[in-house]
Amino acid sequence: MMSLAHGKVTESAARLVLAERLLKSISEYAKNNTSTDCKIADLVGVPVGNALLAFGKGQYSEVVSLMLPLKYDLVKLGGSWAQRQVFSVTLIHAAIRSNQLPLALALIAELKAMKPKNRTLDKLYNEVKSLCGTMEHGPIRIVQLP
Repeated sequence: MMSLAHGKVTESAARLVLAERLLKSISEYAKNNTSTDCKIADLVGVPVGNALLAFGKGQYSEVVSLMLPLKYDLVKLGGSWAQRQVFSVTLIHAAIRSNQLPLALALIAELKAMKPKNRTLDKLYNEVKSLCGTMEHGPIRIVQLP
């Protein structure tokens, strides 16, 4: 799904048809079977797949609305911590691109708490924090908890 949704996906792109067909197939299979894997695919996998496709289409608010409620369920998909972080980073970038900067900061701060020496997260956090300072409602104060 990630390879089909990578880059800008337009309505005329053959990848869009393939991605939608794949999601429909997974969804139908998951709904018609009772295994644990199928339940996880139905409850987590298909919505995440739809979110990845929305990201490729540039529908970043849609990505946030699909992925944020599932944020703590992503572990059910399996994979390593690093592999699952691809979804967290996708959610962060969707929040930034949909101008949900306070949410993006909170998501970055959460990752930073788990990986405090990650320079990439530090840089992203500082960039988003500086953007928040220019928002109409004024600067946002970030509180560091002990």
